[in-house]
Parts: sequence; C-alpha cells; structure tokens
Amino acid sequence: MIAIVEIDDGDTCSDQICNPQPLWEETMRYHLNSSWMCGCVVLALAVPAATVPALAEEAGQWFGRAVLVTLSSKSVKLEDRADHTVSVTEYDGAVFNADGKLFLDKARYQVVDLTDAGNSSGGHKTFTEADGSKVFAKYVLKDAKPKEFRGTFEFTGGTGKYTGITGRGEYHVVLVSDTALWDELRGEYKIPATVGSSRPDPTK
Repeated sequence: MIAIVEIDDGDTCSDQICNPQPLWEETMRYHLNSSWMCGCVVLALAVPAATVPALAEEAGQWFGRAVLVTLSSKSVKLEDRADHTVSVTEYDGAVFNADGKLFLDKARYQVVDLTDAGNSSGGHKTFTEADGSKVFAKYVLKDAKPKEFRGTFEFTGGTGKYTGITGRGEYHVVLVSDTALWDELRGEYKIPATVGSSRPDPTK
C-alpha cells in the first residue's frame, strides 16, 4: 500500500517518490555488493595461480640397472640376398636407479627391438613410472658379441612430469638365458622448466 501525502503547492506524490533517500541507499548497497562479489571472484582466480610452484630446469646423470624377459619374437626371411631376415622382438621388465635416486627408479621397462640382419639393429624403449609418467627413447646397436650387446640410446620425449625430456647415453645388454636379459644404462638427461607438476629431486 502506497501512502499519499499533500504537498504545499497542492500537488500529490507517493512517499517513495518524494523521499529519494531509500532509493539512493538501495542503489549504493547494490553497487557495493556487486563490487565486493567481483573482488572475491578475482581473488579466487588469482590465488591458485599464485600458489602453483614453478619448477626450474632439471638435469642429471642416470645409471639404471634392468631385467628384461622376452614376450614375443617374429622373424621374416627375405629373398633379396642370402640369409636376409628381419625380426621384431618385444621385451618387458623393470629398471632400478643404481644410484638410489628417484629418476626412473622401480619403473616398468619395455623394449621393441627391430633387427635387419646384416644391415641394422635398434629399436625403441619405454619407461613407465608408478604415477603413469613415461619416458621414450630410441636406441642403436653398435657392437654385438656372443651373448653381449652394446649401443647408444637417446631420450625422445615423455609424458607427465617428464614432458619435454631430452638426453642420451649408452647401454650394455647381457643374455642370461634364451628369454632373459640383464641391461645396464648410463646417461644424462634434462627436463625443461615446468609449472605445477611434481618430479623427482635429482639430489636424492
């Protein structure tokens, strides 16, 4: 219900129109509340970004010891020359950090070997840590003796905390049996600076 009041000049108006004080107070209250809410939103968005740690570039040496077993092997004989075969062999196993550090320690270690007899031999390595982070590498065989193989490897990338990893090194494989291998890997690695991801401390 709106009360009607008399004005000295004979006109009439409602008390809401003739008295602007309540309307002014309501308008100010609205603007203050809006400004406060906007400030809270900006602060809420800014705080997480400010608390995300930035990790500097990491570089270190790695000495890994690994055991592998043969999962499958397939060879195809070609007729372009004598004794020419191409083979694909899959291995699976685990690698440990021989220095007791966290980098690629107790990680799954998978190898796909590609051998073109009398021409080339190499393949690909995949290391997977417990949190799902992966490191990928390619390798090339340099020297082969009965039950002993030596070569080089190069890190080609990674996922998770190892995204962008680079590096290289050497490996030494010894055949323990027809289906088991012992592998030692020595090299260096570098991980670029990242924001907000955890990674092993190279000093531990």
